[in-house]
Parts: sequence; structure tokens; C-alpha cells
Amino acid sequence: MSEISSTVVGTAPTVDVGTALGSYELVGLLGRGAMGCVYRARHIRLGREVAIKVLNPEYVARPDVVERFFREARVVNDIDHEHIVEVTDFVEAPGLAYLVMELLEGASLRELMTQRGRKYPPLNRMLRIMTQVCEALEAAHEKGVVHRDLKPDNIFVVERDGADFVKVLDFGVAKLRDPVDHAATSAGMVLGTPHYMAPEQALGRDVDRRADIWAAGVVLYELLSGKVPFTAPSFVELAIFIREQPQKALPRRTPRGERIPAWLAAVLTKSLEKRPDDRFESMATLAKALRAPRRRRTIVRSRSLLAAVASAAIVATGAAVAVRFGVTRNLGAALESGRTLVRELESEARTDPSPSSDATGTSIPPPSSISPPTATRSPAGTSSPTSTSVAPATSQRPATTSRATSPSRTMSASGPQQRGAVELVIRSSPPGASVVRLDTGQRLGKTPLRVNVARKAAAVWLRMTLDGYRPVKFAVDLRKDNTANVPLHGVAKKPKVARRRR
Repeated sequence: MSEISSTVVGTAPTVDVGTALGSYELVGLLGRGAMGCVYRARHIRLGREVAIKVLNPEYVARPDVVERFFREARVVNDIDHEHIVEVTDFVEAPGLAYLVMELLEGASLRELMTQRGRKYPPLNRMLRIMTQVCEALEAAHEKGVVHRDLKPDNIFVVERDGADFVKVLDFGVAKLRDPVDHAATSAGMVLGTPHYMAPEQALGRDVDRRADIWAAGVVLYELLSGKVPFTAPSFVELAIFIREQPQKALPRRTPRGERIPAWLAAVLTKSLEKRPDDRFESMATLAKALRAPRRRRTIVRSRSLLAAVASAAIVATGAAVAVRFGVTRNLGAALESGRTLVRELESEARTDPSPSSDATGTSIPPPSSISPPTATRSPAGTSSPTSTSVAPATSQRPATTSRATSPSRTMSASGPQQRGAVELVIRSSPPGASVVRLDTGQRLGKTPLRVNVARKAAAVWLRMTLDGYRPVKFAVDLRKDNTANVPLHGVAKKPKVARRRR
């Protein structure tokens, strides 16, 4: 362990792992940024571990930057919220400035988003994390503090009592209610991370809590799609796109493969309105919008399952009475009717039948009534990700299928997807082929088509026919949505034989 030293008078002291800062020894590097480094440190006598953020030497000589650096300590202690990282001390010495903070064991949201496949955060986890972020920033806004730099890197997730517990970090560029905010409110000064800036922030205008609501919307968009909604090769172009262009359309599914519900897409759209007045009015209303559908589904599920239990009890009681008095003629039919009712109620409990509403009273239709937006070309010339189907089917073999995507031309045979139904998206090359379900004889329509059919725990065979082409039979799994792309092969024409004239 080495004490802070400077070999040349007037130069900045050397700070690295092994250096002692006051009562603490730096034992490891946790992160490095443009403004400084964060170290894991241990109290020399007590052994207690903390995190220490050390300002880079080139900024220590600038009083405005040092003031902004120490404002973070005052800001977070004034807010005093469980979801905001705690700062316990700040120290300024010749050529040195640092903050002492609580040590967090976990991962940033950015690190969680690098996971792939089933390790990527599921929707329910995303919503819990973002709700806690909203709670932290609502507490900051009530104290007159706007974060201005919310992004996945500044959202840290730790485990507490077996569940995710969020800590919002880095209030170093926060805007205070105090009108004398010289360190951060100079005219035209742009502070923050470009991709997460609200339109008014990117233009260097004065911002309020609604800039944080925009940033929360960008973080949520990135969680759902794996990409930010606006990209450009330069900051100037990015600022123009953010202000004038619509965001890239959400994909149908998250990087984990979960379908993005329409109500959540509606919440996201409201968070990313260009005009601040059109966004959610507060972080509290955004949090309520993120929680409400989950709470409603829980209530519906509880009520429906209770009804199912009650119905089963009624059927059982009726059966006992029938047996007691010898009325057995319709007993089997009654029991089967009861079982059907229970299944229907349990199926209803797994859905959200009633529309959701955001905290402003705007009606947000349930997932079954709105199709998620399809991919569009972004201003920067890149497309947002969409789910895609795989190899086409071959004759007399099951068609290769995937989760459904919308074809460029579709005809819906049964309207919006119903409860207990799956969606089949079927294309052929060339189009115009008739598709028939072989187990029921039902004619589903002509390709390209999108049709909803009753869910079934089995695979069924479909037959596709088109004049001049060989018929194709393929299977689809009715336990999930399917997309099938089927190439058709022409029938070889028989050569004409010239007839002899007699």
C-alpha cells in the first residue's frame, strides 16, 4: 500500500490500486469514465468496503467541474431515497477530489442487456426494474432535481431479499431547482448522453422532469428491442432526428423472444412524445402505467380461479345429489359441462380481458386488440429488428415454422387474435394457394393469409393447393403461433403427341 505522493511540486498526485486515500485503501478498479474512475476501497482499520469515485486530474483544476462533482453528494443526500446510491463523504485536497459511496454488488442494466437468449431479462423483470427507476426519479423530482443523464449504465441492479433492487447512479449533471445553477445551466450547454436526450435537451434548451421521462422511455425501448430508438453518424444529425423523426418501430418480440404487448408499446409511445406536455406528467404516472396491467391481471386471475373452484364445487355437489337420489341419466354430461366451464375460466385467468388505462386516463387497448407496429426504415438507414421465419416446407413433410410475423400482404380470416387462439401466418411462392386444415376440413383461405385458430396441444396437417402446382401437405403446432413459408413446384406438362391423319 502506498500513500498519495507527488514527485514534482504542482503536479497531480498518483492514484491507483494500492493507494491510500485518507482512511481507505484502493483495492480494485470498478470502472473508468470520461470524468474519473471508480475504485473498490476498504477502510484500513474497520475493514468496511466502499466505492470511491476519483475525479480525473485534468478536471481537478477546474472549479466549475469540481463544484458539479461535489453537487452529486449534496443532491443524493438531500433526496435520501432507497433506490438512489448513498454518498457518505466527499473530499477535496490539492490536486485531488473524490466521493465515498456505498459499494454495490450486482450488475448495471447495461450488463444485463448483454445477455443472450433465455438469459436476457424477461418482461416482468424489465417492468419491475423500470418501476423502481421511476420511484427513484419521482423522489428526485419532488426535491427539484432533474437527473438529465439517465441511461442503462446509470441503473444498477443488486439483489435484496432474493429480488431485484435498483440503485440509480450518477447525479453529477443533475439540474437543481436553485436558479443559481451556474455549473449546469449555462445558455446552450448540452449535458447528458446524446442517445437518451429529450428533444428539448438535445437543443440545449432548459429542461424539467419530463426530460427524465423521455430518457426512461428510451431505456425501456432499448430493453424491449436491444437498440436505441434513434441513431445517426453525428450529434447534430442525431439531435435533428430526435426532434423531428419518429422513433424506429418496436420489433414484435424482445431479444428473449417474448411478445411485446400492445399496451406496453402504447406506454412507450407516450413516454417518447416530442412535446413535453404530451408525455406522462410525472414519473409517478409512468410507474402507475407500468404497474396497472400487471395488477389487473393478478386480480382477474384470482377472481377467475376462485370462480373456477366454486364452479367445480357446484358440479361436485350436484353429482353427489344425483347419485344419492338415483338421478344418473345426465350425470356424465353435467360433469363434462363443469369441467369445460373450469377450463374456460382458467383460460380467461391467463388473459387480460379489460382495457388498460394510463395514469392520464388515456385508454390503452389490451394486447389482443392491437398488433405491435411493424419494422420501418429509420432515418439513419437502418431497420429495427423483426422476427423472421426460417426455411420453407417441402412436400409431404412438416413445414418449418417460427413465431409469427406479419406478411407484407395479409388477409385476416378471423379478426384480432382471441383468447385461447393461436395465430397462423402462411405464405406461398407463388401466392394465391388455397389452404385447408385436414383434421377438420376447414378452408383457411388463400395465401398470403393470417388466421386465428383454436389452440390445441397437438400438431395438425394443412394442405396447400394451386392450379398448375403440386399439392403440399405440412404440419403446424397449435400450441403456439406459427409462420410457414412454402415454395410450390410446378407440375411438369406432358409433351403433346401429334396425331396422324388417316
